[in-house]
Amino acid sequence: MIEGVQGIDRLFRQVKQLAADMKHVERPLRAAGTLMLGSIEKNFKAQGRPTKWEKLKTATVSRRRKGRGKGKGQILIDTARLKNSHAMTVNTDGVEVGTNVIDAPRHHFGYPGGTGRGRSKTPARPFVMFQEEDVRDIGEIFKRHIARN
Repeated sequence: MIEGVQGIDRLFRQVKQLAADMKHVERPLRAAGTLMLGSIEKNFKAQGRPTKWEKLKTATVSRRRKGRGKGKGQILIDTARLKNSHAMTVNTDGVEVGTNVIDAPRHHFGYPGGTGRGRSKTPARPFVMFQEEDVRDIGEIFKRHIARN
């Protein structure tokens, strides 16, 4: 009965092609995740993009690296634990980029302060930031993927 419908063969071929494309969707997702990780690295290198992060207080710089004399004025990069902790997970549902460092949200979003040890005010220094060029480049990755198929 369905055989007489005009263009149905072409539609079935397109559906088959879409199913095949979905099997390979992890390739552009992996490329997009790698680009996003690179963008986070650039944010640390630039010490904030597009807006520079708030500078460290003098007291913070002086107590860096527990007196080992290696403290520098680089923000969020004392031991580089946070900077080096980013990873990605890719599956057919998407790509996730993030960190499991427990104090990452405090540094990314800031902390208003409180009372007691470790409760000092922390300015927001967003490091998981993607720039317009990143969004454009990710779009290009998927355009190439679709055009190839």
